[in-house]
Amino acid sequence: MNQLTLRRVTLAAALMVPGAALATTATVHKTPTCGCCDFYVEYLEANGFDVDVVDHDSMNPIFQEAGIDRTMASCHTTEVGPYTVVGHMPVEAIEQLLEERPMIRGITLPGMPSGSPGMPGEQDEPFTVYRITADADDPEVYGRF
Repeated sequence: MNQLTLRRVTLAAALMVPGAALATTATVHKTPTCGCCDFYVEYLEANGFDVDVVDHDSMNPIFQEAGIDRTMASCHTTEVGPYTVVGHMPVEAIEQLLEERPMIRGITLPGMPSGSPGMPGEQDEPFTVYRITADADDPEVYGRF
């Protein structure tokens, strides 16, 4: 069992305890030259998360390890509790994920939508967030934020 899997199993067990506090620590995996990722880290910090940043030369191995199909990827991933959160995810979606505690690997907001946290522009419509499941060929909608 690799370290990432062991960490997720341990945190998942802790999150299953009734009344357990929601995670406020996040680890963002990104490349060192991505400015929008830096803005996303600032967004998380402004919303009460204690953020650790891990820079990688390439995100491809991170996506592969997390089981993220490139069609569902973005420029960074975030570990929050036992979950993988991909992309410029609104904090409301993360909070819902941590509160509901579904038995999924995580959630993704594919691409880099205009107006999403850390990205310039205006949000034209709700962002469609997908569940990260074992079946990447048939993505399920988690919610719209």
